Formats: sequence, structure tokens, C-alpha cells
Amino acid sequence: MKTTAQLLADSLYAAGISVVFGMPGGEVVAILEAMRQRGIRFELMHHETSAVFAADGYARATGGIGCVLTTLGPGATNAVAGVAHAWLDRAPVVVITAQKPDDLLPDYTHQVVDLHAIFAPITKRTVKISAANAATAIPETIALTTAGRPGPVHLQISNEEAVKVAGGRWQAVAGGDASHSEFTIHNSPFSISSFDSFLAAQRPVILAGLGLEPEAPYTALRELAEVANAPVIVLPKSKGALPDDHPLSAGTLGLTRTDPVYEILDEADCVLAVGFDVVELVKKWEHPAPLLWIANWANEDPVLPAVAEYVGPIGPILQQLSDNSFATDPAWGVARVQQLREKLAARSLPTPEAGKILPQSYLAAMRRHLPADGLLAVDVGSHKIFSSLEWPSLHPNRFFLSNGLSCMGFALPAAIGAAMARPDEALFCLIGDAGLAMCLGELSVLARLKLPVTVIVPVDNAIDLIRSHQMRQGAPIHGTEFPAPDFCAIAAAHGIPSAKVTNEAECDAALARAAASGGPFLVEVHIDPIGYPTTPRG
Repeated sequence: MKTTAQLLADSLYAAGISVVFGMPGGEVVAILEAMRQRGIRFELMHHETSAVFAADGYARATGGIGCVLTTLGPGATNAVAGVAHAWLDRAPVVVITAQKPDDLLPDYTHQVVDLHAIFAPITKRTVKISAANAATAIPETIALTTAGRPGPVHLQISNEEAVKVAGGRWQAVAGGDASHSEFTIHNSPFSISSFDSFLAAQRPVILAGLGLEPEAPYTALRELAEVANAPVIVLPKSKGALPDDHPLSAGTLGLTRTDPVYEILDEADCVLAVGFDVVELVKKWEHPAPLLWIANWANEDPVLPAVAEYVGPIGPILQQLSDNSFATDPAWGVARVQQLREKLAARSLPTPEAGKILPQSYLAAMRRHLPADGLLAVDVGSHKIFSSLEWPSLHPNRFFLSNGLSCMGFALPAAIGAAMARPDEALFCLIGDAGLAMCLGELSVLARLKLPVTVIVPVDNAIDLIRSHQMRQGAPIHGTEFPAPDFCAIAAAHGIPSAKVTNEAECDAALARAAASGGPFLVEVHIDPIGYPTTPRG
């Protein structure tokens, strides 16, 4: 005989969830206690959206499911931006919120909003849990997070239902086992002949997207690229799927409408889309070449004009394709990627303002001081576009960002979640002065847990990406600049060592200190944003 709260804790544990992030309220104390009794760790964050970002970082770093617990009303609505991120960035996260009991409604309205109406458009399912339906509804809904295209789900439970003895027969459902649901994805048959256009192409391209995780068929992807001599173009969330120093790694797509790698994509006569999701693109997909679809979920939302589709495990199909002969033009592949690299390397850099450094300088220093397999969490802004295009990702699944939603304030809590999943690895967090201002409270979590996360803060006293839009339109700078605080002083208030840098030598020295510290560290880098590709020069 278990309560609804205890059955919830059992279901989370059975799904492999051992850490829950959030901010509790009085209405979830029974759930919090049930989690404690079940041995599930609860990590207190300082904003509910930060909790979702941390849960996403933890899930992506482990290949499992993330989980968030909030109270009702303001706690639940505070989480909305995070849940929208999980929806558009395809993050498997369980969001648990409280609500007032039915016997008070509709006459009682204090802190009561329709959470199902709020969460329905941004979750795979939102469900009210009661003692009567908990035994089946909880495990089935948790399983939806990884069924087909991953995404968040919402469980609403009142404190009154949480303490009732649950009825029905409970049976654990492993993550992804949602054959009973409307999100069931059935593997489709694979025929080599359906993919003949890729084998016969003279200028084939492989487009690798966020759907590569968590299957991680990276060896098969590399082998196919090498056999076919096909350039690999990655989307931001799949950076490193083929290491950026590989001769067939062509670059990253999806940051601007004029990303350099469009030059190669536009010349392709066939596109093999592997784990592709157009949610990562800022430019509408209108490529005329034949598109071949391989993913763990169906080609929908929106449907792309694919000439062949396969839905199911990716790795075995890539291996089958590798066993064939290809008609690739010898001047394509490695040779064409090298041409693009030489063209980009020939670009000149501007001279930074005195007392400041270019973004190129801090990014190069970061690469020198982060291990090749180190993880970088990046926030939204000019530095996101810049690092997505320029950061050399040398291992897969080591570049975390909010891209489908592109939500500021993501990087620090995501780095915290990832660091909790990989406590023995050093991580970097790149977050602008405006983004860090949104989640400053999470520095206390970083300090309390003593996580080995180096927070790099490029300071330009502006929301530079929006200011750049104003400049390009010839509009006056208005509402996009602000005096940044002393981030080193704020770090010191949390007991986090820090350094303020204004030149390349100081940046190198600071990152060396951070690497040697073995714990949290903050580097405040004063930059001239003129080096960003999105910032107008002159």
C-alpha cells in the first residue's frame, strides 16, 4: 500500500531518474519526502526555469531523463520558459507541479491558473494525477519523454492526492517504452534501393542534427562520410558529431541566413539528413536537391519533401550504406571542405579597442585550456552564433546550447546539471553579461556544490545581438545597452575565485588558474564585440 507520492517516486526511480531539480512549495512536501525516502536527490535551484535548464543539461550528459519539481501558481508559471526550451530543443524532461485540490475549485482562485492550458502546447502530455489513476498514468507519461522525438511532459498533483493511498496495480515502464501512447514510432523497413540517389550523387552531403543523441552512432557516421567522401554539415546541437578537425567536417548550419557552410550545401546534389530537425534552422529549408531522411522519429512537424525515409535506429542503417560504392566527384568531399577552410582562414580581423580583446582571442584561449573532450555550455547572444560557428568541437555531445527556443540564461544552470552528471570532468560555461544577469542566483548553487565549472563572461555592456540589428537598420541605439556589474565582486560574494581580463595574456593566465583550481571559477572578459560575425564594423 503506497501513497500517490511514493508511487511517483518509485516511477521516477524506475525510469533511471536519481536527481530532481527545482524549487519546492508547501504543496509538494509530500512528494519531496517520498523522493527523499526513495533515495532521489533533490537539488534546490533559485528559479524554476533554471531548474529545467539544469535538468536538460543533466539528461543530455547522461543520455537519460531529466526531472523538475515546482509548486503551483508562480512556481509552475516560472518554469514555462524552461519547458518551452525543452519542447523546442527536444529535451526529455518530466515537469512535476502542484495544484489546489478539486474540492476547492472553481470557487477558490488564490494562486490557481489552468496549468494544463499553459503546458499543453509545449509538452507531449499534461495530465492530472490522482490516487485513482497514478498507477498507470505516471509511468506511462514519464515514458513519453523518450518515445519517438524526445520532449517534456507535465504531471500535476495536489498535496491532498499525493498523501492518499494509490489504487490500481503499478508496473514500472522503462524510458521510451510508450507503445500504448499516441507517440508510438514504428520502425520502417529499409531498402538500399530507396537511397540510390545518395549512392549515385557526385556531390553528396550529410546533414547531422540533434536526433543523433542519445543513440550516438558517431563511428558509423564517420565511416559513412569517409567511404562516400561526403562533407558533414552539423546543426548547432550536434557539433562534434564529426570532430571539427576531421577533413570532412564542413561546418555548422543554422545560426544565420548566411552561414559560411551554406556555400557547400548549396552545391550539393543530394542531402542525407541524419537525425535532422528543422527547429534548429533560422532559414527556411528550401534546398532543391533530393533529401533522404534517417531518424528515430517520423518526418513531420513540418513534413520535409524527402524522396526516401527511414525511421528507426540510425547506426545500423549508416553501416549498411557504408558497404556500398559511391560516385562522388574526387574534387568534392575533402578537397571542397579544404577550399572553404582556406577561404575562411584568409579573413582579416579588426583591431580591438584599447583595454579589450576580440572574441576570437577568448575563444582560442578557451580551446587551449579545456581538454579536447571537455564540455562547453553556451548561452544565447552574439557569442552563441560566434562560438557555434568557430568553436572547435573535438568530441560529440560536448557542446550544449538552447537553440530551438534560443533562451537566454540557459548556459549556467545547464552547466550545473551537466557537471553533476560528470563531476570528475572540467566544464566551461560561456555566458554574456546580459545572460548571466538573468540567472545570477545559480552561482550560489555552483559554489555550494563546488562543481568544476569555469564561467567565462564576455562583457560588452549590451545585448549586442539586438544592438547590432539596430545598427544595421540605421536606427539609434536604444534600450540595448546597460552598465554591467562587477561580476568578480559578485563571484567573491559567493566564495568563487575570479579574474578580470582585458588582454590576451591575462585571459590565458586566468584560464590556467581556473584549470588548476579544480572547482568553480569566474573569468570576466572585457571584449570588443566588433569581432563577432553579426556585429557591424566601421
